[in-house]
Amino acid sequence: MNEASAKHNAEHYPMLEADLFWIAGGQKYIKVVQGRDPEGGSRTSVHSFVDALTGDVYKAAGWKAPALNGARYNLLDEDSLALLKERFDVYGGYLYKK
Repeated sequence: MNEASAKHNAEHYPMLEADLFWIAGGQKYIKVVQGRDPEGGSRTSVHSFVDALTGDVYKAAGWKAPALNGARYNLLDEDSLALLKERFDVYGGYLYKK
């Protein structure tokens, strides 16, 4: 995610610093956070959630919870992971149901 973000900014917005992605642990869901300050400072938002047991990837409904209207991808399934990598964009558009 960080590589894709840096590549995207280099191609489209070379004067801007790319956002970073990092994870914040949780008991059931792992929060994927996007922003410029991993310490939780300015300009951070939740990009997605990953179910810690199943590897299912969910679109974020808000800061504290995923949208529970269906998993978008599964990180433990090779075909699903390949599709996620193919469709990934820094804006999270790949997380919307098609």
